[in-house]
Amino acid sequence: MAPAPGPLRDEALRLLAQPSVRGTAWSRLGPEVVPVLAALTEDPSVPDAQRMRAVTALSLVEAPQAGPTLQAMMEDPQRPADVRTRAAAALGQCLGFEAVTALRARLEDQDVRIRAAVAQALGRLGGQQVREALEERLPREEVPQVREALQQGLTLAEP
Repeated sequence: MAPAPGPLRDEALRLLAQPSVRGTAWSRLGPEVVPVLAALTEDPSVPDAQRMRAVTALSLVEAPQAGPTLQAMMEDPQRPADVRTRAAAALGQCLGFEAVTALRARLEDQDVRIRAAVAQALGRLGGQQVREALEERLPREEVPQVREALQQGLTLAEP
């Protein structure tokens, strides 16, 4: 469902049309932009590149509901895999180590692409808890693509 037309939606679309936008531009829009961005990720009239930027932009908005919104996107099996994988990366950016528990749970996701994206998002966070999660999953993972992502995550997580 597309958000109602209005200045906030228009400004969000203007920013999403740009390949890169600083976090301050998103923060300036305030927490009210979170539901607008979330709706834009599902709006079929918005080009795919802008929809993906909307997911990433959620990690740049300084609003308490941004993290839970990204987590819900990542966990929703009905959402497209590209949205879910982007949400996994953005969740780590948004919440930092607070995202480890939610990300770790997705290492068991049925979708190979989600497991791979989560392994890399965890690796970027680093830390002993992340290393343990990745090391625990590695011997149980049967898909070569995900095993490689787990290895990359472990490399990124090196102290």
